[in-house]
Amino acid sequence: MATTISCSRRVVGTFQRSQSLIRHASTASITVKIPPESPKFIDIPRAPQEYAHRKPHYKGVLPSPRQIFRPGKTDKSTAEYIAAVTPEPSTTKTYNSPKDKALADWRSRQAANRRQNLREGLRQLHQRKVRSDRRMTARSAFKQAEHERRIHEPEREDERLTNPSIIQALKRDSTNHLPDPDREARVTKMKARFEAKESAKAEERRNALHSLYMNARDFIVTEDALNAKVDEVFDHKWFRNHPEHSIWDKEGFPDTVQSMLSESNSSKRGNAQSTSGYIQITKRRVQRIAEELTGGKM
Repeated sequence: MATTISCSRRVVGTFQRSQSLIRHASTASITVKIPPESPKFIDIPRAPQEYAHRKPHYKGVLPSPRQIFRPGKTDKSTAEYIAAVTPEPSTTKTYNSPKDKALADWRSRQAANRRQNLREGLRQLHQRKVRSDRRMTARSAFKQAEHERRIHEPEREDERLTNPSIIQALKRDSTNHLPDPDREARVTKMKARFEAKESAKAEERRNALHSLYMNARDFIVTEDALNAKVDEVFDHKWFRNHPEHSIWDKEGFPDTVQSMLSESNSSKRGNAQSTSGYIQITKRRVQRIAEELTGGKM
């Protein structure tokens, strides 16, 4: 008897403790762990307004619709075209077995469905095109009329009263231009400058063409000339006849600033050295004069 009472007391105590734990867990506040890098870590109140609803994003790209009724092509909405593209079967066949006849009947029904679908599709697509064209024409006409109305409408009264006080004669419009007394002289000067630039370009092109003509004498235009040049350059006796090994050995080093200054100031030195400097300058001047007289490079 005592053992039964003690067991019942233990069961009651265990039940009460479980009830208290359940009550405590139900009344406790649920804490959500938000990391510091989350935008919701700091609770910022949102404004009581409607937010724009974003359109759902669908994967993939829809192909552009085909232009069935093209201008200048065959009108596909006429009965003649529909009858031509969906002709009815002209012959009937006889079958020996019922199985072949059932298969042929099924194929004929499928063909009839395809013909019917094509006819209805062409008609409905043409009706939809007519409606869209009519809608687009009406919208375009409305926009043009609205544009013309806004262009030619008079100035509003509030704008006229709030405009700054400017004398009407000082206001510029599309027909009133400021006087320009020096326009003719300026246009004449610009025209002369343009003609001078064009003549300089033409002279430069003429000189380039003449230089090409003068240098064409050394061009390799035949196979025999090419073979002769290859044999001359790639001959094993080339270095024996030409001791120089580079362009610097053959033509010499380019003139430096110091050497050119020495040539220009060579009058202070010996007569032979000064004469050699002036000879080179005189040769270049004579060549330039000859080029000017002949009208091209030499």
